[in-house]
Amino acid sequence: MRCRNPIMDYRDKPGNEGVWGNAMTLSNQLPTRRNEAWKWTDVSRSVAEGIRGISVAAPVQIFVPEGVTVTRVEANNAANDSSLYALATEHAGQTYAIDVPAGFLSEHPVQIEGLTHGHAQISLSLGKGARLQLVEHYDGQAGAFVNSHLNVKLAEYAVLDRVIVQTDTETTVRVATTYVTAWANSELMQHTLAFGGQLSRLETRLAGMGKAVKATINGAYLLDGKRHCDMTSYIDLACPDGLIRQSVKGVTADKSRGVFQGKFHVRRPAQHTDAEMRHDAIMLSDTSEIRSKPELEIYADDVACAHGNTIGALDESALFYMRQRGIPLAQARALLTEAFLASVFDTLEDEVMRESLLDKLRGWLA
Repeated sequence: MRCRNPIMDYRDKPGNEGVWGNAMTLSNQLPTRRNEAWKWTDVSRSVAEGIRGISVAAPVQIFVPEGVTVTRVEANNAANDSSLYALATEHAGQTYAIDVPAGFLSEHPVQIEGLTHGHAQISLSLGKGARLQLVEHYDGQAGAFVNSHLNVKLAEYAVLDRVIVQTDTETTVRVATTYVTAWANSELMQHTLAFGGQLSRLETRLAGMGKAVKATINGAYLLDGKRHCDMTSYIDLACPDGLIRQSVKGVTADKSRGVFQGKFHVRRPAQHTDAEMRHDAIMLSDTSEIRSKPELEIYADDVACAHGNTIGALDESALFYMRQRGIPLAQARALLTEAFLASVFDTLEDEVMRESLLDKLRGWLA
């Protein structure tokens, strides 16, 4: 039997005075292009007068299976080099703390929804040997600013299977940042499907603090109109025998803008690390843009690390071959694009979830 316990907190009821906060009060604290890590994703410039949620807490909905608890705790005021983290600490109120006990196993996921505007802080802690699926749906309101921070702690032998679906409107500005601390023999499996917004940045920062940490961080972005999507990751390994696989694929059309920034930081003690990173993208129009910056920073001398990056167009010979066999041009393009993107979800073990993501992908291509 499924047990869903909603934990909800709507701090900004429609109709209240000052419900959305002052749009420009905090804009000068937001990242700009002067910050190297944000040079292609200028949040400050995207926060226009009248944007919703700049100085209020976000509504959050969390659904958990039986055995998982959710509580409200005081916000973590620990030092952090992110101005957005500081803003979330200031405006989000208390932190939603999700606790998964040691050895936990359930066929039902934890689900995080809401986050339509405003700031939120959420923490997720998996005990030793726990295994959990986490599903997050980002569907922001039109003309809204959303800034969420998720702090994840994986104890020894814990496994987190995380799925993110981002379907914001074309006028939503969203920054979703995740910090993962992974201890010995823990594993993160992450799959993201993003459709961008006025500006969106989905960032994952993983610290491998124990030996034999495993991580699969895959994603796909599909952008049209003037949408913008930034997928950024930073993998910091401090212990030996890590195994990291990352594959991000994207498609841009019209005047959209895709950004990929990935970095593997392999410290001296992290010997025998095996890490691979790939970013591949297709531009369906000459007016779209793709910016890519894969990086390796390696101080260990017994590792196997590699990165790759390709940007191009659909294969004209394959299109010609399909049209010669009676397949209309639009359908041929859709089939080739789906085949290109679908592979990033091959590592998703949940077949129902994988098919759901592919259905959303096909809907965009239709």
